[in-house]
Amino acid sequence: MTPWMTTITGRDHYLTSPAALLYRNAPSIGEVAHALALINRFTGHTKRPYSVAEHSLLVCDIVRAQGLTASAQLAALLHDAHEALVGDVGTMHKQALGMAWVEFENLHAHLVREAFGIRTASQAYRAAIKAADLRALATERRDLTGYQPGSSRTWPVLDSPDAEVQPLQSIDLMAEPRCAMTWLHHRDAFVRRYEQLTATQPALDEPTTEALA
Repeated sequence: MTPWMTTITGRDHYLTSPAALLYRNAPSIGEVAHALALINRFTGHTKRPYSVAEHSLLVCDIVRAQGLTASAQLAALLHDAHEALVGDVGTMHKQALGMAWVEFENLHAHLVREAFGIRTASQAYRAAIKAADLRALATERRDLTGYQPGSSRTWPVLDSPDAEVQPLQSIDLMAEPRCAMTWLHHRDAFVRRYEQLTATQPALDEPTTEALA
């Protein structure tokens, strides 16, 4: 029997290949936004609820501030969209889980890129989106986690001597207006941003695999 999960809409989503790559198995933007707004980053070890949806909007904002295209912003907004299907797993957790996790996550990341037509943009702007993702991570570590500079262990992804990542100075993730926002705000903001970006977007990628045709 193929493993599956039931989404907020009542749809049965298949979790393993080849059924996972069927086009009808792709999530809707509403399903993605709903789940991401309820999934906390850092396995919940934050000073306030901080969702993948809020993180994704922040990464999108960073890419937008760089003057990059709507295609780049859309790919940034959806860079963690597959986590609506597989959950958010920390970097060190992924290392502990090994290749089984990598293969499972990549399967759904591929499904999402194909379903939302962002395959080309995700590749073209990969470096910019990764840099924005790390900048958001550094800001989140500073504002939301229990990390203590000088006493906590360093985070290799942020603290490499060759490329130390600095947090944003223009944003305080513990500011009162942000703390007052609910998960519904971030769910709805995620959908609105998606609609704004796709309204100005040139033709998106067409699915290329036979399974997604």
